Amino acid sequence: MKRNTPLYINILTIFTTLTCSIVLCIVVYGYIQNSRIALFSAKQLVRQTGAAIGERTQNIFDGAFMTVNTYVGFNEIGEKASLHSHPMSHAFFKCLQQHPDFTSIFIGFADGDFFLVSSLRDREQVKKEKNIPANARWYTQTIGHLPSGRRYELTKYLDEGFVTIGSSSDNNAGYDPRLRAWYRNSRHTDISLLSDIYLFAFSKEPGITVSRRFDGAVPGVLGLDISLANLSGFMKKQLVGEDCEIMVFEQSGDLYGYHNIKKLRQNIYSNPHNRKNPRVSGLKNPVLDSLAANYEKNVSDHLHIQQLTVGGKKYISLVDPLPKEYGKELFVAITVPESFFTGPIANIGTRTLLVSLGILILFLPIIHLVARKLSKPLIELTHSVKNIQQFKLETPIEVKSSIVEVHDLSKAMETMRGTLNAFGKYIPRPLVQSMIVNKIVPELGGKRKNLTFLFSDIKDFTAISETMTPEQITGTITNYMKCMSRVILNNGGTIDKYIGDSIMAFWNAPEDDKQHAGNGCLAALNCRKALAEFNSRCRDCNEPEMLTRLGVHTGEAVVGNIGSSDRMDYTAIGAAVNLASRLEGLNKYLGTEILVSETTKDLAGDNFVFRFAGKVIPKGTTKRTRIYELLGTREGAGEEFAPFAVCKQTEEKIKLWEKDFAILLSCNFEKAAESFESYLERNGPDPLAEYYLNMARKFISTPPNENWQGEVVFNAK
Repeated sequence: MKRNTPLYINILTIFTTLTCSIVLCIVVYGYIQNSRIALFSAKQLVRQTGAAIGERTQNIFDGAFMTVNTYVGFNEIGEKASLHSHPMSHAFFKCLQQHPDFTSIFIGFADGDFFLVSSLRDREQVKKEKNIPANARWYTQTIGHLPSGRRYELTKYLDEGFVTIGSSSDNNAGYDPRLRAWYRNSRHTDISLLSDIYLFAFSKEPGITVSRRFDGAVPGVLGLDISLANLSGFMKKQLVGEDCEIMVFEQSGDLYGYHNIKKLRQNIYSNPHNRKNPRVSGLKNPVLDSLAANYEKNVSDHLHIQQLTVGGKKYISLVDPLPKEYGKELFVAITVPESFFTGPIANIGTRTLLVSLGILILFLPIIHLVARKLSKPLIELTHSVKNIQQFKLETPIEVKSSIVEVHDLSKAMETMRGTLNAFGKYIPRPLVQSMIVNKIVPELGGKRKNLTFLFSDIKDFTAISETMTPEQITGTITNYMKCMSRVILNNGGTIDKYIGDSIMAFWNAPEDDKQHAGNGCLAALNCRKALAEFNSRCRDCNEPEMLTRLGVHTGEAVVGNIGSSDRMDYTAIGAAVNLASRLEGLNKYLGTEILVSETTKDLAGDNFVFRFAGKVIPKGTTKRTRIYELLGTREGAGEEFAPFAVCKQTEEKIKLWEKDFAILLSCNFEKAAESFESYLERNGPDPLAEYYLNMARKFISTPPNENWQGEVVFNAK
């Protein structure tokens, strides 16, 4: 009987030989090419780092200049701000949202008036120091003057939704934009200018201002602040080793950027009253001082890598110019010690060259023989493992090998494949796939998450069951469940459970789905379409139709593995689940097919068409809920929405419906009854309209209480 060789012996042999041979090749090649390769790699890396920093810096400055040049051409730029806002404020907010490196956009007028919009994103320290509300996202500053000549200042703080949450005022404003350097530099030129680095008046953060003059009834200057904190952070990420230095400077020695924001701020503070631009010499770094001085002597070289020697230590340096369109001649500079690249290679090569060469010669034949023996079965097993990881379980695993461990592993993997394939038939297959692909460990417990729930139920299913044999109803309901489940799964849903003839499904778990509300609504429409085809086949076979009602709601629930340690169920629990089930049940009373909550409607987006179906308090709940009937999708919404697009006549009917419903909510029940009657005469039978027509007629004789706000209380499911 043939003996199989233990796998660990083969693995030990392979790793020993491969390690020695790889080390030998690397050391021999590195020893011969040490100096050339190290310096070449260093220069390439420095070039790439310089290019990345230059590109990032240029992108920031280009964006700022383009923004300023664009906005000064707007007619509204010369208008004064009112106490409420400025005509350009919306554009300023949008610009700051899109460009996190910009902190403020402002307008200074020749008569001393001023308007500013500034972002408070990631400026928590500033909020604390200025006693600004913690949830403030924006602030605006307006400085104007009264007919008497007195200048006033109004500051507003706004949240993420641009709602004012705080304000302050001062009847003796001290700030005058005409005294600021950015205003004085731009008032006599028609081009955009880049200021020196200075500390912003409001936040005391280091930054630069791009400004440009504009004409008007009252001329002025438009300015845009660029914070250097993000640029410094980006430079810091590009550092090559601990002793690497990166800066942006002017040929004169003025400093415009440095990877250490703390030192850059200290450099600015070191200038009394900020009368001078921060200098490279202020960093007190002899390498950067030498680089700046050396570059001043070689101004003819626009882009070069050179070697510096400072204090007996050699450095690789790069100076890369930025475009001159900014009104200043700026350069990106990088220095890296040569020892960072050459030292480790030379030391390792010298010590291990002879030993590695002997090992390589001895073991080279063994590598060839063992690799051929092991590679084929291991490659096949690796391919099988990848198929299992991707939940591709159709192909049996049949790997033949003389190695005991490989042979046993092949059998074990085939058993696992068959077990997983069978396991997927008992619980939702997407859940099993997600657990395997995303390495989810099935443990008891769950987490709070915003989910979209869908409940479906067959109308009069009990009565249908009484007309069929158990075998017939089993076959019909099985085909029905297949039809519904396929649609839900194809739209990214997770089927939680089958409850008799009902289905519970949800979106955004176990995998995240940012469009879960929209996907839930789209699944409901696809279910309606698929059921129409299913019922068509039922009619052809002289079988009863399965008329289905659906409810969709989005809300927070706890989702996870619920149960005991030996029996658990991946499900969701919470009030949101109950409300989704109740919405499905309300279809029975309102005569609708698909009802969704207001939360789902708002999150689903404008691609869907909804009709307001009232305010309800379902059984088991105490809160008033606004519900909507999902009718279809809007024309032109996209390819996946096209099959459910409603016609323009339907959208017009919705507008009329909203007017009629508003009359009902105003408690003018006689007029509401007339409006609903007219609506039905124009548009034909409509169960929802008939429901509220009957309600209006009832309230004519028996009005609701004085606190009634349109809600309908349901005491039955």
